[in-house]
Amino acid sequence: MRQLLPAMASVLALFACAHGDETLNGRWRVQQIAGASLGEGVDIWMTFDTKGGTVSGYTGCNDFAAPLDTFGEAVNLGPVSEGAGDCTSIAAATDERRLLMVLPLVQRRILRGRSLELLQAAAGGETLIRLRREEVDE
Repeated sequence: MRQLLPAMASVLALFACAHGDETLNGRWRVQQIAGASLGEGVDIWMTFDTKGGTVSGYTGCNDFAAPLDTFGEAVNLGPVSEGAGDCTSIAAATDERRLLMVLPLVQRRILRGRSLELLQAAAGGETLIRLRREEVDE
């Protein structure tokens, strides 16, 4: 039994990491999509909730949400559901379209302090979305 306890603790620790990576949680402002900056006046953000298994946010035109699963650097986003509404500008419509095209391709993340890169699976793969953590008012 004593030998089993450390093994059980290891399994529980792995399970906790897979279902609650706190470093990703919070609101992030999109800085770039596929290497291009956002259009003038376009505001896109994402909020990650690893414990609840969701990512939600604003595409520049509409609210959106998707299932989220993370493990280490791996990220898996499920199908994106988007609210109804119209874009207020051509720039917002363009950036929304670009965001919705790359979201299904995200498979990996790199977190560096207040910066987050969402990438394709391959090491050295293209950064699909670059984000910056938003300040939290306390």
